[in-house]
Amino acid sequence: MKQEEIVNEIRKKCGSVELMPSMGWYFSYNGRHFFYLTGKDDGMMRFCVPHLVKAEDYDMTLLAETINETNRNVKFIKAVKLECGSVSLNYDHKMTENELAEKIVPHIINALDFASAYLLSRLNNTTGLQSKLAY
Repeated sequence: MKQEEIVNEIRKKCGSVELMPSMGWYFSYNGRHFFYLTGKDDGMMRFCVPHLVKAEDYDMTLLAETINETNRNVKFIKAVKLECGSVSLNYDHKMTENELAEKIVPHIINALDFASAYLLSRLNNTTGLQSKLAY
């Protein structure tokens, strides 16, 4: 699967896609920011929702529990608290020879969107707070 095929599928699902030379491809879906990360050619396809929430806006125990719950309950997604103080979601996918971009790319975007909503729902329903980070 070529990068061009992946970007074309992102464009079909999300509209505009912007190349960020040092990162990869930026796009938005359902009001959230996404990246298709490029660089290494190791057979992996990497997508992320960067800086979903600021960690400082939430109780650290609750945040850690919510991140762990998201990682346990949402398949294929890895939620992480970054050193910069934000929480991001990642989806790394090992590509296979016969895999089609038109099948996997929409699945990855939908999975990250679902995981974002899941994590935010758990945080906001428990604390009553809304993240101050703009989508």
